[in-house]
Amino acid sequence: MQRIIFTARRTAHLVIASIAVELALDFGAGALAVLIAPYVGEWVYVAAGVIVIGSLPVLGLNIARVARREWRRHSTSADQGGSPP
Repeated sequence: MQRIIFTARRTAHLVIASIAVELALDFGAGALAVLIAPYVGEWVYVAAGVIVIGSLPVLGLNIARVARREWRRHSTSADQGGSPP
């Protein structure tokens, strides 16, 4: 249980940063689509939707990658007799 808590605590900062970047991309793509749609056409809404939907798996994979790295890091330090920082 301690290993799970340690891993969650160590990855929390990355999760928060990743979500902030995701929201910035989503809102930025939507705002840009609204601004340029009158000039380029309605297809820009589809492009913005692809950006929003396509970035979600990237966010999940990034969080999973970091959690896996922290899990291994904690495992290695526990095997060597060290305590987590």
